[in-house]
Amino acid sequence: MHRVLLLMLISSFVIVGNNKAQNKVVFLDVGQGDSILFQDGSKQVLIDGGPGMKVLSELGKQIPWFDKKIEVVILTHPQRDHMEGLLRVLDRYEVGLVLIPRVSSNTLMQDEWLSRIIEQDIPYRFAWAGQKLLVGDMQFQILGPFDIDAAKAATKADINNASVMTRVDFCPEGTAPRSLESEVGSCLSFLLTGDAEKRVETMLVKNTSSEMLKADILKVGHHGSNSSTHEQLLQAVSPNAAVISVGSDNKFGHPMDEVLERLGDIPVWRTDEQGAVQFAYLDGRWLLK
Repeated sequence: MHRVLLLMLISSFVIVGNNKAQNKVVFLDVGQGDSILFQDGSKQVLIDGGPGMKVLSELGKQIPWFDKKIEVVILTHPQRDHMEGLLRVLDRYEVGLVLIPRVSSNTLMQDEWLSRIIEQDIPYRFAWAGQKLLVGDMQFQILGPFDIDAAKAATKADINNASVMTRVDFCPEGTAPRSLESEVGSCLSFLLTGDAEKRVETMLVKNTSSEMLKADILKVGHHGSNSSTHEQLLQAVSPNAAVISVGSDNKFGHPMDEVLERLGDIPVWRTDEQGAVQFAYLDGRWLLK
């Protein structure tokens, strides 16, 4: 079984060499924020950029110096800890496509972000549930936000609920995504919910097929805030491992004890403790660095 083998691998192996892997997913260490790099050879997709400029040094560790293109940038929602670093990315890299939520935070930072996209003539799209994006051997399926009144009300109450939620299936050998109950394959799946809160997580579970929700790796929502990653979602995803993108000694107390208790015996890796968390495909199997 794929899920059993994956759990054995990530529990037993650590890659301690350099970054020669050409197929990898890296939860970048950007402090109190989110930034995730998906890399299939020379093709890159970046989800969020964290706060400040640290994303540039983190990307420099993963992307060859001569590669100045990122095929797709996805902003989950327009808050500093997800968006600020992307402004720096637009300065340093050629971006092929930007995917953004249809929501306004009425801030100077978002105004600058949108102005840069238009000035640089970067193609952009608004993200909605049901969209699908293929980049190399990586398949990104947008699961939310939802174009329903309840979702719009949730976003009005808190902009975190506008988060673009994505399922990613990374199949380095070009195989189609398999059922999680099928025999071992090369695919690894991820569920990313941004900072969406419980009310939106509930909508996600209600409006998404169980097969689409089940994933190998779960990014814990909202940096481990108690507002997210509730039991209903955990049961639906049933992950083999979880990653928390969070800054050391942050003022919010993330990740919160209640969330860590809910995760139970699911293996958890944290950027505040381990630094960048990398899943790399080498010699026919996925390993953890």
